[in-house]
Amino acid sequence: MSKDSNPTFKRRRSLGQEVTLHLRKQVVRSDLKPGHRLVEEGLARELGISRTPVREALHRLEQEGVLTKRPRGGYEVRPLTSEEVADALGVRSVLEGYCAELASRQAPPGTIEKLEENTIGFERALAEENEKDLLEHNSQFHVLLYQAAGSPLLLRMLGELQEIVERISRAIISNMEAGLWSTQDHREILEAIKAGQGAKAAKLARQHVEHGAQWIVSRMIDEKLEL
Repeated sequence: MSKDSNPTFKRRRSLGQEVTLHLRKQVVRSDLKPGHRLVEEGLARELGISRTPVREALHRLEQEGVLTKRPRGGYEVRPLTSEEVADALGVRSVLEGYCAELASRQAPPGTIEKLEENTIGFERALAEENEKDLLEHNSQFHVLLYQAAGSPLLLRMLGELQEIVERISRAIISNMEAGLWSTQDHREILEAIKAGQGAKAAKLARQHVEHGAQWIVSRMIDEKLEL
């Protein structure tokens, strides 16, 4: 049997793809902040690899809009504009509203229980002021909500937004004030889903994302915050 026809065969990523994923993850997690300079030679030396896959990764991330070229050489992390943030979260609010509605009537077995466990974990992390756990539970809540919708199409569509949304969400949830209203929103969305109240769950999920959008966009404008 050829590799292409074997369903268990997993195509390995190229080294350039691995470097792309590595750098993209660092940007999403704010390990590399807006304006951070990236130089091909230095990165290759740091990662212990040749310059070719690093060059490929930097070029790809520039095409994606994650990086911009510097006039004097190298690249730097491009900050998101407030318009990009508002647009991404606007699309997400509509899709997540539909997710919550679908979840209220067709959630696959076990997904509601996972959402319940996650919400409890989020509440605990907030009480303990554990920012790391808060961030992880927030990201997981939304992924579990997508899974609870039981729609492969929605999963794919939301997957395209995932990286930019994760970058934004981490800026929101790293603030404990935002964590307070987020945990209440999560609980209310979950209770509406459990009660089979599709319209209410959809409305709450949309409002939750819209709340986050308003909060972060106003901070970006007022405080000249860069993401």
